[in-house]
Amino acid sequence: MEESCGKLSDIEKKILLSLLAIEKVTTLKIHKILKDLGYIEKFSELSLEGFRIYFGDNAEEVYEKFSNNMKFDFVSYFDFYNVKCIFCDDVYYPQDFFRLYDYPFVIFYRGNKDLLLFKRKMSIVGSRNNTSYSDTALKVIVPHLIDNNFVIVSGLASGVDSLAHQAAIESKGYTIGVIAQGHNIVYPEQSRELYRQLEANHLIISEYFPTSPIRKYKFLERNRLVAGLSKALLVTEAAQRSGTQRTIDFALDLGNSVFCLPGRFGDKMSWSMNEYIKEGAILVNKLEDFGSELGF
Repeated sequence: MEESCGKLSDIEKKILLSLLAIEKVTTLKIHKILKDLGYIEKFSELSLEGFRIYFGDNAEEVYEKFSNNMKFDFVSYFDFYNVKCIFCDDVYYPQDFFRLYDYPFVIFYRGNKDLLLFKRKMSIVGSRNNTSYSDTALKVIVPHLIDNNFVIVSGLASGVDSLAHQAAIESKGYTIGVIAQGHNIVYPEQSRELYRQLEANHLIISEYFPTSPIRKYKFLERNRLVAGLSKALLVTEAAQRSGTQRTIDFALDLGNSVFCLPGRFGDKMSWSMNEYIKEGAILVNKLEDFGSELGF
C-alpha cells in the first residue's frame, strides 16, 4: 500500500540530512528506527544510551557525527558540489517510490527535475557484458518508447544501462540515470561524457550524499530505485545470479509490468530472460507488445 512521508518541518529535514550524511546509517535503518520512535524529532532527543539501543557498537561514532551534523551548513555543502535535493514531501518527489517499504527520504539530483513529473517512464536494465543483441534491439525499441512520450530510466552502469541512456539521447528523448554513489563520483570512468550529458540536459538522481563512496551494497539499493521509479521494466539480457535479476525481482514485487527479450536456446545472456518469460514475464516479440500491455 502506498503511503507518504507527510509534511516535513525544517528541523525534521535537518535531522534526516544529519543522519543520512553518516555512511553507516542507511535509509532502511532509519525507517526501522522510526517505526519504533514514532516521529523524526525523537532522534534529536536520544541520548548516547538511546543511540546504543539502535546502533550497537557504532553508537558512539554515529552519536558524535549526528551531533556535529546538526550544526553543519548543508546548504553551502550542496552549493559547493552543485547538487540539489528533493525531500519526500516535495511535489517533485516520485510518488511511485512510496511503494517501496524503505523509500528514500531525500533524493539528491543534478539536471532537470521536471523529468520526475512524467507519468510514462520505462526502466531498462540488462547485463554490463551485453552482446550486440541488446544494442540492436534498443536502437529499435527506445525510439518507439520516446515517440510515445516515455522517459527512459536506467542505472548509468556500463553495458545495457549506457546503451539505453544513449538511445534515448539519440532519439531526442529524455532519460533519468539512477546512481549508486554520490554525485561527485563518476562510475564507471568511461561514462564521464554520458554523465555530463545527463547533468546538462536530462537528470541524474541518487539517494546518497554528493561525496558518498562506492560500496557494493549500494548497487542493490540503487536497483530498487530503478525498479521503483517506473511502473514498467524492460530487460534485454542478463546472466544468472546477476544484479539485473534482483532488479527484476524488485519490479515484480511492486507489481510492475516486466518485459523480457526472448533469447536463443543455450545463450548464457538469455537464460534468465527465458526463465522469467516462462514464469509470466511479457515476451517482447514486436513493438506493439508494449502498447498492448501498457495501454498506448
